[in-house]
This record gives sequence, structure tokens and C-alpha cells, in this order.
Amino acid sequence: MTYRSAIAALVGMFLSIAASSVVYAQEDFPGARALGMGEAQRATATGAEAIMLNPAGMSLNKQYVIEAMYGIKIEDIGNNVHVSLADSVSSKVAAGLFYDYINEKPKIGFDWAGGTIPSDTITRSGSAVGLSLSIPLGDYFLIGATAKYLHMSTVAPLPKGTVPASLTLDAVNGVTFDVGLIVKLGTKFNIGVIGYNLWDHGSRETPLSLGGGLAYIPIPNLSINFDAVINFTGYQSYKYDSVTGKVSLDQKTTGRLGPGLEWAIAQKVPVRIGLVWDSGLPATYLTAGLGYMGQTFGIDLGYRAKVQGGIENFLMLGLRIVVN
Repeated sequence: MTYRSAIAALVGMFLSIAASSVVYAQEDFPGARALGMGEAQRATATGAEAIMLNPAGMSLNKQYVIEAMYGIKIEDIGNNVHVSLADSVSSKVAAGLFYDYINEKPKIGFDWAGGTIPSDTITRSGSAVGLSLSIPLGDYFLIGATAKYLHMSTVAPLPKGTVPASLTLDAVNGVTFDVGLIVKLGTKFNIGVIGYNLWDHGSRETPLSLGGGLAYIPIPNLSINFDAVINFTGYQSYKYDSVTGKVSLDQKTTGRLGPGLEWAIAQKVPVRIGLVWDSGLPATYLTAGLGYMGQTFGIDLGYRAKVQGGIENFLMLGLRIVVN
């Protein structure tokens, strides 16, 4: 086997793994409430959901809330943890602190320079920590921003005795930020816009993206939402030129969108449903959620199932405590 053919096979292995494990931080942490309604809360999210989807939403209501969430990807044995604190009571400027952790081990098969591995386990792990701020501008506009530090990596093992013993498929260790806006059109319509990862590190974990959301609230206990996210850099593929030996990066712009609905029975028990379509995979998901909303306590359960483009089941449980 020549040097160039070995490099080509190694790049082929990279592509096989990357195509089989397209995962992004933004999809891992939509929040338990948003997860149940098609990830569509960029115009109405508050508390921890606002920190994750659109920080401007922290100023939508006055509350001091502590939240914790745990998500599991069943097929990938994936564990997601989120803890946060959001305060829009103490000052006109709402503030939120958060910490996210993820560890998952999907099993996939791939080809490499030494042959074919039918199935092996890769590891994606790391954490993110950040600060979100939000402030209302008059009666109709709210702006917000999030600064976050991420330390994430995705590593695939190579067969025993191979040097190196593993291959890092993706890694990021740096700071990036999001900036969001919500426009309130009376009491029944909200529009949300947010730019994600405006300091792009070239990693799948920090894709430069533009999100938008529209919410229609005909009555206080019913919200009908539609969100869309344009992903500019998250879907990457590598091309190898066998003549020159050069490897080039090819990125494609994709969209992730869908509607969601939340109906709060007796303003205490929210029922959520939604749909998500991702043009990059491509894949379609159905989502559902259920919760309980008290004055000082809340609990939410969200579920997302892939119904086209493969098999994936993602479950997230959220707990929040409101300090009066």
C-alpha cells in the first residue's frame, strides 16, 4: 500500500465516521420544554430555555429560577446534563449562568487503511459554561447575548497496536457567543431572531447558524410556534485529491425547521407536540412532551423520535424551582 493510498483510506475512514455521527451541541440542548414542541421556542422561551435558544427571552417575564435537566440518547448511550440559574427580578438586566455536559458513545462501522471494522464505539464528550444577559428596550423589543466557553472532542479508537491508537475527529476549546432579539407584536405575536456561535471555530460543536421563530398566542394557555435554523458551517465533509494529495474542506448550508404547539390544561399541565425536519441529514423527527407548572415548582418531560433517516430516541427530563 502506497503512502497516498494509505492517506486516502484514512480520510475515507474519517468521512465514514463523520457521516454516521453527525451531532451538534445545539440539538443536544434545546431544553425539555422546547424538545417536546419541535424545538420551536425561540420567540417564547424563558429561563433555561431562553439561555439555550434565545437569551433575549429571559426578559419576557420576571422570575428567579433554578433549573436542571437530564437527557439521554438511547441508541448512543448518550448522557446530557444542564444546570442553570436565571434572574430577571433583581435588576432590569436579566442574567443567567449555565453549565452543560455531554458524554455519548455511538457504535458505528467504518473502513480504514488496515481494512474494515464492522462496529466500534467512538466517544464524544465535553462541557460548556457561559453567561447570558438580556434587557428590554421599551415595550416591544428585547435583546440578549450569551458568551460561552466550550471544551469538546470526538475521538474514534483504532485497532490495537495501531499508532496512533485513536483519531480525533472533531475538537473545540475556545469561546464563542450568541446574540438574540425578540419583538413583541401586541399580546398575541412574538418574533425571535438569533445568531449562534458568531465566533466560528470550524468545529461541528460550534456551527455558525441563524435561527428564527414565530409564536402565535391566541389565548394565555395556548402557544403555536414555528422555528427555523439555517446552519452555515456545521455540516462538513472532506475531499481528498489522489493526484495532488491535498485534503480540502467542503461545507454545505442546511436548514432545520418545524412547528410546535403547547396547550396548558387548566394552566397547570402543559401538553406539547411538534415536528422537526433537518435537510442536512436528511431526517424527520416527531416530538411530544408533558409537564406540570406550579407557582414554585415545575417538571417537564420531552421526547424526540426520528421517523425518517434512521433510528434515534432522545428523552429529556427537566426540573425547575422558582424562587419568589
